Order: sequence, then C-alpha cells, then structure tokens
Amino acid sequence: MSALDIPPPIDHVRQHDVAAALRAFLPDYAVLFNAEDVKPYECDGLSAFRQVPMVVALPATEAEVQRVLQTCHRLHVPVVPRGAGTGLSGGALPLGNGVLLSLAKLMRIIEIDPSVQPLKPEELDDAQERALFALGSPSAIVNETAEVVAP
Repeated sequence: MSALDIPPPIDHVRQHDVAAALRAFLPDYAVLFNAEDVKPYECDGLSAFRQVPMVVALPATEAEVQRVLQTCHRLHVPVVPRGAGTGLSGGALPLGNGVLLSLAKLMRIIEIDPSVQPLKPEELDDAQERALFALGSPSAIVNETAEVVAP
C-alpha cells in the first residue's frame, strides 16, 4: 500500500469478535478498539505512514503476551508487535485488519545470562549475517564497542 492509498475500512464485526476474545483474559482497559483509543497507535516515530489498527492489546505479563498470540493465531488475525513507538523504520506500522501488540508495559529484565558473549561485526560470516537479518537484526543492538548483540 502506498502512502496515497486509502486503507480499507475496519470490519467492525470482526473487530468486536477479536476484542471480545482478548477481553476474555485481558482487563477491559488493556484492549483498545474505539477510534479515539487506537488513533495514537497509527504510527511510530516514522509518522509519514499511518494506519489505524483494528485492535490494540496492552498485555502486562509474558503469559498475557502468549495468550494474545495464541488467540490471534486461532482467529487468523495478523499481529504487529510494538515497543515504545519510537522506531524510525516503520516496523511497527499496524495493520487495519490486525492487532497491534504493545509491549510497552514489559519493562523489567527477567534474566541476564552472563555466559552469552557478544559478537563483533568482523567475526560474522555471511551465513550468520543473513541469520541475524532474518531474526530482525537491522534492529540488533550495537553497543559502544561496536559489538552486535542479537535481539
């Protein structure tokens, strides 16, 4: 879809069904679907492209994230994950027929594994670079010493 295309209207019956399925285990305030509630989620830091999501889910725990994903899979609803909404690549651009999965509430570090050693870019071969890219590693973390830590 180009920036000039008008997105298709949201299917309100499907929207209601998806919201009801998510509200079966998430609190009402954690499932947004009214136009004024989902409007702030229409874009991330790249505001040139906008799409209002059908539903926004705001889980607070790992278990809730799992249930959101399981529910959406069962209902054949696409999911777009979103962090803080500051990205500039458009990777969190929502789908008008999908669920925007906000991960903003998940801010605690659960575990740090000190045995994991960071990779330096010059140590990666082509196959490893392709594998990291497939995992989404344009968003891999690059620290001050230019070491790449896969997400």
